[in-house]
Amino acid sequence: MRSSFVVFFVASLASAYTVLKRQDTIPACATKCFESSDPTPCATTDNACLCLNVNFLTAVTTCAQKDCDEKDLEAAGAGALAFCKAAGVDLTNPVPACAIPCLDTASPTSCPKEDDGACLCKDTEYIQTIDACFKSSCTGQDLTTAETVGSALCRAHGVDISPIVGAA
Repeated sequence: MRSSFVVFFVASLASAYTVLKRQDTIPACATKCFESSDPTPCATTDNACLCLNVNFLTAVTTCAQKDCDEKDLEAAGAGALAFCKAAGVDLTNPVPACAIPCLDTASPTSCPKEDDGACLCKDTEYIQTIDACFKSSCTGQDLTTAETVGSALCRAHGVDISPIVGAA
């Protein structure tokens, strides 16, 4: 369980690098990992996308586990959680409760595999159904969070859904 906790924190470290680097709180071992990991398809300035980019986070995590000690991993992870939250992504609870039924009940129309994120994000009818549900089920900050996370997750799969749902 402890190793999963550390991996989670290290994974979230990647997106925090930009802000934390300016604060000199990121360990050198993690800086090297961040700089050597490919953020594609996210722009390096798209912090919400970086926080949800599984391939990027996996690369940073794998590197940091090799190069950082436990103290550095924990310090970087704590900063990363705060940074992602500031980018609109709460890694401990990314989807507001009001949005969960929207995700659970929407059915993709054109994707053979329900875990193919890029396909799901390209499925216009599916995205429109989820977006309409978000807008009817969530309000205020919960709606903003649901839209931010949904859009960023699709960007992390290389798909811009803003033409379908509008900018989040």
